[in-house]
Amino acid sequence: MKGFEVSNPIMIIVKALFISFMLSSVMTLLGLGFMRLLSGTGLDVSLAVLLVVFAVSFIAASVLLDRMSDNLAASFMGGAAVALSVTIFVVALVSGVYFLLDRMPLPGMDALLTGFAICLIVSLVINRLTLKI
Repeated sequence: MKGFEVSNPIMIIVKALFISFMLSSVMTLLGLGFMRLLSGTGLDVSLAVLLVVFAVSFIAASVLLDRMSDNLAASFMGGAAVALSVTIFVVALVSGVYFLLDRMPLPGMDALLTGFAICLIVSLVINRLTLKI
């Protein structure tokens, strides 16, 4: 209860709703991006851009992991895993934007709202477990 005495509970709720809404919008966009990728339309990002995204995230993750441990091989493998995840995230996000721009047929409104509601709940859990905002 100490947190409620110091700050306004309405602002805490508004902040949590705003962050959950933003995270769930990104998650929904990622889902639409994966739908576009799996529909067989191909990649919307050039290979050169993908390699740059992979290289930059690989370098950043490897350096950060190397600072935390002395095992160089583990930091390279961890950096490669993080870089692959970031690259897939960027590809899916860009494909989700193209999904909306190309006006591909959206799933039914019930399915879209159900997915968004699930993303809202998951984003709140992510928010509370990781961000603590």
